[in-house]
Amino acid sequence: MQATFFTKTADDSCNHIEEIPEETILGGGQFTKDNISELLSCFKSGSSAQTDNLWLLSISFSETLSTIDDESLKEIAGHWSDESSWLNTDVNTTDLAGHLLELKYAYTNSDERIWILFD
Repeated sequence: MQATFFTKTADDSCNHIEEIPEETILGGGQFTKDNISELLSCFKSGSSAQTDNLWLLSISFSETLSTIDDESLKEIAGHWSDESSWLNTDVNTTDLAGHLLELKYAYTNSDERIWILFD
């Protein structure tokens, strides 16, 4: 399942990636909802489901992402790769760290909330 992280849509709702303004997309990848739930747990954060496929991440996730140093973010990726949703997969901790770093640097200096669309 494709998970797309973004900051805003015209009416803060969408059902398909084509509805997300390109300039608001922060990154994404092939992640399950369980993967993302476990990532949020590693950040001691949460989300609120707007629909089954559209989640609004907590303010604490956005604030932590924008202020965390790269080494700590890499450590979180290591913890994330140990979570149960990755069992029996060939997950690479370095790849997960890369996704998180990409997300962090795409989000830097934003004051918008982060959304995720599963498509």
